[in-house]
Amino acid sequence: MKVHLCYQHGNVKIKWNLPFFPRTGECISTTELLTEKEFKKLGAKSDYLQIVNISWFLYKDRKRSSVEILLEEFIGQ
Repeated sequence: MKVHLCYQHGNVKIKWNLPFFPRTGECISTTELLTEKEFKKLGAKSDYLQIVNISWFLYKDRKRSSVEILLEEFIGQ
């Protein structure tokens, strides 16, 4: 499945190979999901980003869908 990771003014489209999506509020490690080129394109400064929102969009033909995951820098322990 194609997933758009969105962070501030950058986004990157990746192929999601995991059998599940993380929940809102959880943190993801960009080093596990992105190549170095994708990480630079996303524009994040930290390896760990927190999920703010997950949006699922179904196309009109109902055969395809896309997912956007909105991210912000993880500020925590």
